Amino acid sequence: MIARFVALVQQRLGLVIDKGQWGELEPLLAERAGGSVERYLERLASSSAQEEWKALAERLTVGETYFLRHLTQLETLVDEVLPSFLRQSSNIRVLCAGCSSGEEPYSVALLARERGRVDASRLRILGIDVNPRAIAQARRACYSSWSLRAVPLALREQWFKRTPEGFALRPQVRDQVIFEERNLLEDAPAFWAPGSFHAILCRNVVLYFPPEVTRRIIARMAQALVPGGYLFLGPSETLRGISEEFELLRRGDAFYYRRLPVPLPTLASSRAPPLLPPPPSAVALPRGSSTPPPVDGLEAVLRLLEAERYTEAWARLESLPQEEQPRGLLLRAVLHLHAGRLEAAEHLGRQLTSASATEAPAQYLLGLCLEQSGNEVGARSRYAAAVRADPTFALGYLRAGTLARRAGDLADARVGLRMALSLLPQEKPLYLSLFGGGFGRHGLMQVGLQELHACTEVP
Repeated sequence: MIARFVALVQQRLGLVIDKGQWGELEPLLAERAGGSVERYLERLASSSAQEEWKALAERLTVGETYFLRHLTQLETLVDEVLPSFLRQSSNIRVLCAGCSSGEEPYSVALLARERGRVDASRLRILGIDVNPRAIAQARRACYSSWSLRAVPLALREQWFKRTPEGFALRPQVRDQVIFEERNLLEDAPAFWAPGSFHAILCRNVVLYFPPEVTRRIIARMAQALVPGGYLFLGPSETLRGISEEFELLRRGDAFYYRRLPVPLPTLASSRAPPLLPPPPSAVALPRGSSTPPPVDGLEAVLRLLEAERYTEAWARLESLPQEEQPRGLLLRAVLHLHAGRLEAAEHLGRQLTSASATEAPAQYLLGLCLEQSGNEVGARSRYAAAVRADPTFALGYLRAGTLARRAGDLADARVGLRMALSLLPQEKPLYLSLFGGGFGRHGLMQVGLQELHACTEVP
């Protein structure tokens, strides 16, 4: 029965569920079936189960997101990609596919206004997701402080209003984004009509689909882009072996794709027009160069953590031998934190503070736990302990400076932020993997500079 349920989920939602996770689906199947599981599965396979599939989408789809996630990609989009179309089109159309609760499309709208390269009146942003509950939340546009954890205070104060429910996005940004409930697996030829979008963001979505489903989705997106349109995937996702309709570009830490005027297999045998030149600051990369070689052990867990694939990271960590500790314990604590299990994260963090090798990151982790629970004074104390244990810990200075800025302690904020900016170029790769939150060095430098600007002083 469970195998048939998994097959139906893959067919209708495109989700690949590893056999090791099938046991987690059994309570859900029993709950939704109510009585006869066999009759329930027959109903799911019929054409009359649309509402039930919506309910299952709410329970099964992953919604890990936050504002300004993978900032360098978003900066490339609003600084380079969108302005390149201004002379060709009166309106610039952006699609955020798999938008979850709306943080990504709203980030595009917010950054476009902040950077000033695209007239907001000419920008059209559409967010789509299969999860109806996520779409409803996106339309409400009210978020927790955790969703805004990467938003500098100055931007938070400018574009959000504090309410009893959280932080409400101001209407000028909220009203710029439209949301639709839509399944990426559905054909919908009118929606995917040629030339519908100038740029599509589909970040950390297709990694949950099998290759054949990903190929169909990417083919539709390629068709829907204008000639020379752009596609942004997540940092761990690649089109290698999926599509020959794009070339890979790089700008700083940001990797992204541009649709070729003619699919690559026909270029050598046809008199196709020359390829569009890459944007001035973008570099085209050799095909097949975007995927690093496979890795094992804790390094594989770190890669999954960097890609925010927390469930897979946890499963990989659990499969490793216990002698991988204490680094494995630190990884376990970080994954507890990302899952919102603060007590478990704190318990491991306190253990790890007793070992010199893990004292600094453990103190930083405890600071994050306190900050997430609303105790910013206690968090600042832990960040201070982290930089005492490791005076080169740039992220510790960055968080301490940010919280000092929020508390109005501008002198302490400037000291901490200047230290962070001077140390970030040499920050330990392990710390960036554990605590970078999807930001590379460049993105963290930008966060630090914005915080320092908010202190009315630049380095």
